[in-house]
Formats: sequence, C-alpha cells, structure tokens
Amino acid sequence: MSTREKIKERRLDRMRLGQAVCSYVNVPSDPEMKLCIVPLTEAQYRQVLEKISKMAVADDMAGAQLKDRVQAEEILIRSIREEADLTQRVYESVEEMNEDFNEYDIDHFIDEYNEMVEKASPSLDGIPPEELENLKKALQKMDWNGLSGSAWWAAKRFLSRISPTPLLVNSPGSTSTPLSITQSE
Repeated sequence: MSTREKIKERRLDRMRLGQAVCSYVNVPSDPEMKLCIVPLTEAQYRQVLEKISKMAVADDMAGAQLKDRVQAEEILIRSIREEADLTQRVYESVEEMNEDFNEYDIDHFIDEYNEMVEKASPSLDGIPPEELENLKKALQKMDWNGLSGSAWWAAKRFLSRISPTPLLVNSPGSTSTPLSITQSE
C-alpha cells in the first residue's frame, strides 16, 4: 500500500470511528435539528477557491459580498456531512442546500464552521515540536521589510491574528509593529 493510500485509509478509519473532527451545529430555523460539519481538506478548499476565482463580478462592495457568500455556501456543501458516515456529504449542490435553509441558517453555519477551524492547533494538526521550532526560526530570519504585495498583506493578517494587541495603522499600507518583528536579525 502506498503512503497516499495509507493516509486516505487512516483518515477514513478515523472518520468511521468518530475520531475525526466533527462539530454539531444547531439549525436556527429548526431548533430540534442539528447538522454535522467537518473541516475541509486542502483539496476541497482549493475547489472552493477555484470556483470563486472564476466568478465574474463587479469590483465593488457588492461583488466582494457576493464572492464571500458563494465561498461560504461552497464551503458548507462540502462540510455538512451525514452523521452516521462522515465521508458522505448531505448536499451535492448549493441549490439543494438553499432549498432547505434560510439566510440566517447559512450565516450561522459558516460562523460555526469558522469557529471550528479556528480551534485547530499544531498539536491537533499533528505538527511535531521540531517543525514548530523550525517555523519560529524561519520567521525570525525573515526580512519583513522586504515583503510587498500579497506577501505583506498575508503577513499583516497573520500578525493581526496572533498579536495580543491590535496592530495600529500609522499610514496607508503600513502596520505598526515592534522593530524586532519588522527587521531581520
């Protein structure tokens, strides 16, 4: 059996045993109903991003909101699973899901999905301590002043997520961060 086959089989085994991550989500429009949601695999998330990238929408707030909504719906149809078999999706299309739920339900589900994903951690993801140490060293050696464009945007977003205090904006496109973070050692 190849390594890839082993990985897939172990993932399926964990799902069958109920060891895979699963959250139960209340349905606001039907309080007696609960849904099972699971985090997406990288391949599933990539499918969502590819679909969003192909959308032809206006380059304005409404277009951005439409993309966000479609992304949420696409995540949910891949995330909502049959409780008895986490490998089985409940919905094959956004249209099917939208027939069953209202706008508030969808908002609630994506909030719950995002919260579930936020609770992930290196230990839950199985990242060995030595890999975390290597990551820390790489971040310390980075030339933060050399970042631009999407790399700088991602770094600002990353820092704002992990920083205990909000990062302050001093000028357009500039985030106020401690000198030790912005300069390479």
